[in-house]
Parts: sequence; C-alpha cells; structure tokens
Amino acid sequence: MAASSGDTLFESAVTKILKSWTVLELAINHGFGGAHSQEKGDWMVYAVCQWFKENDGIEAYELEDFLADVLNTEFDTIAEDGSLIQISEMICKMYSLCASGQTIDVVERLKLLPSPQVQHCVSATVCQEENDEETGDVFCNGSSDVSGSHENGVPAAQTTRADNSHQEEEMDTGDVEADDGWTVVKKGKRR
Repeated sequence: MAASSGDTLFESAVTKILKSWTVLELAINHGFGGAHSQEKGDWMVYAVCQWFKENDGIEAYELEDFLADVLNTEFDTIAEDGSLIQISEMICKMYSLCASGQTIDVVERLKLLPSPQVQHCVSATVCQEENDEETGDVFCNGSSDVSGSHENGVPAAQTTRADNSHQEEEMDTGDVEADDGWTVVKKGKRR
C-alpha cells in the first residue's frame, strides 16, 4: 500500500474496528491495562498499522496471535469468545481493500460496524460456591447468555448479555492455576 491516503484510510479502519471490539473497549474502560489503558489502546492501532506497513502478506491467524498477546500482556485479558479471529479477519480484509484502492467499499463496511456492547456485559461475580469434595474444584453459579452473530458479520459473541430467563451455568474455577499466575475459569455445562 504505497499511497498515503490508503495508509490513512487503513489507520482509520483499524481504529474503528478496534473501537467496535467489546473485549478491548471493556479492558480499556475498566482500566485492565492500568492507569495508561487508553494510551495502550491507541498504541495498538499504531502497532497494527505499522506491522502491516512493514510486512507483506500478514495472515489473519498471525494478527490473531499478535492481538491475543497484546491483550494478555498489556491488559491482563484473555478473549475466549471467538472475537479475536473475527477482528483479525476484518482488519486483514480492510487492508486488502485499502491496498487495492477500494475506498468506497471500506467506508461502507466501516459504517456497518456496531458500537461496542460494554453496557451489556455482566460481572463474573460469584453468587454461590459449591465445592467438589473429590477433586477440590469450585463451581460457581452465575447467569449469562452469549448471543449469536450480528447481522453485518461482526460477532455478537463479543458481548455477554444478561438473560431474562436467568439460565445458570457452572463455572469451573478449581485449583487450575497456570505457571504465570493466572487462574483459569472454564465454561461448564448448563443446568
């Protein structure tokens, strides 16, 4: 992408895509990255654009790994909702459109991006704990519903919405602690 206007358009596209990503906006809004969370979010846009500028043929899975690493390192956040690959594919598609000069298509696609659904996210607070005496695992009851995909191709799985039916899920937080100090919370079966 040699044209400066293409670079600017791609930077605008990356900015809008990342700002529409509920996982990142949640991490920024709640300060998961510390006092400089907003600056880290802005840096992500720069880093993605710079990476595409310096390298040819970046694949979605490579960008997915990069974004996952940044979320983990800078925001202490792990996205397990399937949105990482979708955001990565969207950014790669925008890059190819910008590189081929399809400005109108880029602008139209950006208009379809939804706002992040941070207000619909529910806290992972523990209502009740049940210990499994045999394994020592702790099961937590909570209510959440992950909705299906959005009409315009942006994953609604980015959001966790409170459901009026209050279906309960078991969350296994057990004694599973990774070497890096993270406590792994796994989605369990619905009751």
